[in-house]
Amino acid sequence: MTFTPGGCRDLNKFINDEKVLDAFSKLISGKSGYRTILERRKEPVICKNCKKHLTGEEKFCPECGTKVEKKEKKEKV
Repeated sequence: MTFTPGGCRDLNKFINDEKVLDAFSKLISGKSGYRTILERRKEPVICKNCKKHLTGEEKFCPECGTKVEKKEKKEKV
């Protein structure tokens, strides 16, 4: 098991496990069968040339034609 710099256990690999989600949902709501919705933060995609907001699906900016570079970041939940 890996530990973060603060000494806490890194449990990110379990975030998509159904059993963990069920336990978390019950802990938060106090009810069985309740499903908590986890919101994941998405960084906005902006063209680096013309600053147009993009959907993130484009390979090239529809405004200026600049190639869109996708940054891969780890999700924090």
